[in-house]
Amino acid sequence: MIGRSVLAAAGVLLLTGAAPAAAAPELTLSAAHAPATFLRAAAPNTTPYSGRLTLTVRNAGADPTDGSVVTVTQPLPTGFSGLVNNPTLGAGPLAASGAGWTCTAALACTRTDVLGPGASYPPITITVNLANSAVSAVTAPTVVGGGDLSAFTGADSIPVAADACPNGWPASSINPMGADGCSVLDAVWDAGPFASQAAFEAKVRELAGANADALIAATANPVGGPDNACASRIAFTFDDGPSFYRPQTLAVFRAKQAPATFFNLAARHLANPALHAFTLAEGHKIALHSYEHPRLTNLSPNGLRFQLEGAAALMQPGLLPVLRAPFGGTNAFVNETAASFGFAGDGSGSVGTLDYDPVRTAVQIRDAILAGLRPGRGIVLHDGPIDTPAGQATVDAVAMLIDEARARGYCFGVLDESGRVVAGRYTGSGQPIPAITNAVPYIPLAYPGTPPSPWALVPQPLRVDAAHSPAVFVRGGSGTITLTVSNPTAGTPSDDNPTVVTHAIPAGLTATSASGDGWTCTSGATVSCTRMTVLAPGASLPPITIGVSVAVDAPFVIATTPRVTGRGGNVWVHNGADRISTATPVPGTVAGTVPATLSLTLGAPATFSPFVPGVAAEYAATTSATVTSTAGEATLSVGDPGHLVNGAFTLPQPLRVELSKAAWAAPVSNDGVTVTFRQAIGANDALRTGTYTRTVTFTLSTSAP
Repeated sequence: MIGRSVLAAAGVLLLTGAAPAAAAPELTLSAAHAPATFLRAAAPNTTPYSGRLTLTVRNAGADPTDGSVVTVTQPLPTGFSGLVNNPTLGAGPLAASGAGWTCTAALACTRTDVLGPGASYPPITITVNLANSAVSAVTAPTVVGGGDLSAFTGADSIPVAADACPNGWPASSINPMGADGCSVLDAVWDAGPFASQAAFEAKVRELAGANADALIAATANPVGGPDNACASRIAFTFDDGPSFYRPQTLAVFRAKQAPATFFNLAARHLANPALHAFTLAEGHKIALHSYEHPRLTNLSPNGLRFQLEGAAALMQPGLLPVLRAPFGGTNAFVNETAASFGFAGDGSGSVGTLDYDPVRTAVQIRDAILAGLRPGRGIVLHDGPIDTPAGQATVDAVAMLIDEARARGYCFGVLDESGRVVAGRYTGSGQPIPAITNAVPYIPLAYPGTPPSPWALVPQPLRVDAAHSPAVFVRGGSGTITLTVSNPTAGTPSDDNPTVVTHAIPAGLTATSASGDGWTCTSGATVSCTRMTVLAPGASLPPITIGVSVAVDAPFVIATTPRVTGRGGNVWVHNGADRISTATPVPGTVAGTVPATLSLTLGAPATFSPFVPGVAAEYAATTSATVTSTAGEATLSVGDPGHLVNGAFTLPQPLRVELSKAAWAAPVSNDGVTVTFRQAIGANDALRTGTYTRTVTFTLSTSAP
């Protein structure tokens, strides 16, 4: 109850209320984790491990929160870090998330909705990575706000242990994993090798209990071939296939009885689809490497979705939902988009080499890989790179790598759905290895050479042509370079990915400007212009004009090499070319003289029509004058015209003269002037029969010769 008191003073009535009792929300925070014991790798193993933290905020007070911000923060112990964009492990775009919560990458989550007494907010889930250095720790998440004037810090003790079976068999409902990281199949394989299938099945029944039959049916026959049980497991992975070299590569793995994981391109899968089912039947895994190998970070949102969604649909069934981005290029948007399609990132801690370079030998490839081997790592190789003519040296290196790695105690697995190296086994389908029958797609080559047949370049709907003006650039002068992008194909439009034209300005020229209708251009040592426009077959985009200044010591011939790229910057590529001749201006002297000239020529004498006595009128007559002057200025003047005279008789009114032009500010040649004579006759002017005449003097003069 709010009490009131009444005071009277000087006729003023003052009402006061007692201060209300303080609201009393009391926020608490409970923390939990899963699995019960977090696992980590032990050096030199590089396997990534993860876990999950769950934080729940409860109002233990008697009153609700007041609607102010409630903030939960979770500092992570040493060796723990946030895990994102791995849907297989429950990781989304942010490591921390929860219904109604707004979370940041810094593992801070907020909300403002009122929480009633005794109620709890939806939990916050945080996915974490564990490094090899992680040890058992106590987490200390904190909640503050909501009207509770004090912060509450929770606690959760997390045991951390080294995985006793690193890179082992992946856990599943029929192959459960123990707290030490070892699954039933790990224990089975430790008992091998088996003399017979019956011996293998007996061990599974001993260890698997009710799951034995299902586990036997789902597990590749482990009898015969190299032992695949070891603590140092690695995985062969191949990007860009299936190529001309895939049948040879599969033959090597069949001979060596080892599995591999292939990151296929959908464009190449479509060209030779028979290899897909065979690859899976041999015990290999197939994962995703995009549709046709663009730089994913350069794509429009639509372009990225096309590369991932189209590839995912074409790769089914049997696709391992793991994305390895071409060139290793990724960012938060790429990761989020890939995760929205259910793809995890490649977490195999890969070791690679320059096997895509055609000059690399098999021995160089082998030695580079062996130098970087660690348990839990994936070996990154290329199944006939899509943008170089390399491939045979990689095939030759694989057999040597398998033998050398086995000699060092390694065995071979595959990647699982989280992108980790796990146990696998070559199964051997007994089927003939399919041949490459259709042309293998290639994008424009980044290295010289010719791919093995059959091959075909993917359609290229972008072309750039260069021209220049004037025809010859004058050293010390200026000029323009014009670039025009067109679509030379008959039926392939471009798309809404950025179309980028770049032009490294060659020595001898300096760019002074760059522009084009609809283009966004930057000017400098390299001019770059970008736009996002779908270009229909046979169409052209508005030209790009680059203004340049020409150095006084420019080369005699300047080669310009503009480039246009699209669909990620490497799938559609065309290099233009133009050669510009330059010339040095050399002064030559020629002379001529002009004599001083002032020339005035008058036309025929002017004649008035007959004067009529007794009638007042004004009569006019014209003639012409022609002026030539070499002076800087000239003036045409008329002497006093006086009166017309007929013998002893003179007209009473004076003769008047008018000039259409009387001054020139510069030299002139044969410039015409109209001369008008005017004579007034009064009604009472006496006129004598005969001809009245008068000589008038015209003068062309100058004061600036």
